[in-house]
Amino acid sequence: MDNLRISKILLPLDIKSLSMMERICSILIYTIPLLLLAILTCMNLNDFFSIVIWILYCILFSPWFYYLLNYERLEKKYKIMSDIRFGNSYEFLSKLMVFSVPGIIITIITITYFLNQLNLGIVISSAFIVPSLALYFRNDVFNDESCIEGEEIILGYIPTWYGLLSLAVGIYGYFNAFKLSNLTIAITLIFQILFVIPDKFNRILSFEVRRKKGCLLLLISLSILFFLISMIFSSHMANFNNIDLTFESIMMKVITWSIAIILAILFARKIKDMNQK
Repeated sequence: MDNLRISKILLPLDIKSLSMMERICSILIYTIPLLLLAILTCMNLNDFFSIVIWILYCILFSPWFYYLLNYERLEKKYKIMSDIRFGNSYEFLSKLMVFSVPGIIITIITITYFLNQLNLGIVISSAFIVPSLALYFRNDVFNDESCIEGEEIILGYIPTWYGLLSLAVGIYGYFNAFKLSNLTIAITLIFQILFVIPDKFNRILSFEVRRKKGCLLLLISLSILFFLISMIFSSHMANFNNIDLTFESIMMKVITWSIAIILAILFARKIKDMNQK
């Protein structure tokens, strides 16, 4: 076996060129040494945690192992490589992200259990629900067809951007809700949904969300709005039972809402400018 073949097995990026035995070797090259290391660590420290970590590793990377071993079948079912862009199709990216979620959730819950923070692990894991459901069931939105506008190929509804931002908002929001027990839960859920319905925004906004500039403007605006509202509600709920009506407190509220109004006006003007170009 030449060096080029060995490098392809070590970094299995060109899966089509690998035989089934070579794909299995690619998986075993990384799993067997880690298993031996886990067993050795377990014997020396008399602690099974290293074995648990190895099991979590296998669970976490099981979608990738399945992808290696079933490439041809997945290609027929999901059209892995895009016909209009370089890289994977949006349909396959959506499914790959969703199929990775169960392993990630199991890993988070297991690790937080050993750290005596199981409730926190469950809270963080709940952030994966909305983006996963959206990417799995909204095939009519997150697909390569959204990249076609007439004869031009545009960005489209890219699942990695919308899905990962929805996830980030969920983790941040639910983590804060876990600490503060306030309306952040409802706010977070609403914004998680808003991040995965770009097609709805495209119907009501004056600019094209499927293009890169429009997509970035939408995502940045939603992110700013989410963090601004979260900060306002968090501060209000943290002091709900002790409302401060002093001059300093009132001025702080006035300044906060003034900033929110200014940002809204700037956002509206940006939309108007983009519409005129």
